[in-house]
Amino acid sequence: MLEEPLIQAAGFRNVGPDDAPAGFQLRVRSPYYRGLWGSLIERPTVSVDGEVFDGEDIRWTLPTGEYSFAELQASPDARWPMDAPAILTVPRAGGLAPGVHDVALELRLRMSYIPEELQPSIWTAHRKAVIVQ
Repeated sequence: MLEEPLIQAAGFRNVGPDDAPAGFQLRVRSPYYRGLWGSLIERPTVSVDGEVFDGEDIRWTLPTGEYSFAELQASPDARWPMDAPAILTVPRAGGLAPGVHDVALELRLRMSYIPEELQPSIWTAHRKAVIVQ
């Protein structure tokens, strides 16, 4: 079951070997009640403790597969349903230190039925999250 906040409490963790993490992950709930095609997602901005990570380098794991941002944009099958989290994998040598972090996310989404000049819709979220080692 998903929580109401965009950034989910569960799933914030380092990835890679314990002695040399290659990055970290966070789980994100779709803010759009119909779900989205991957090609309608614009580059996200993720920041942790003020360090900003480029959305171009973030990998997306959806129920339909795992995608680089370029693959997500090009895929005709990538879909982010309303009831399943996206797992964003952010590369960062060494991962994050154990403890409490300030996590922020900005999502820019395009809706197929909204005029181009009114796009994109922007969702922002901030949350304290904990890395446990």
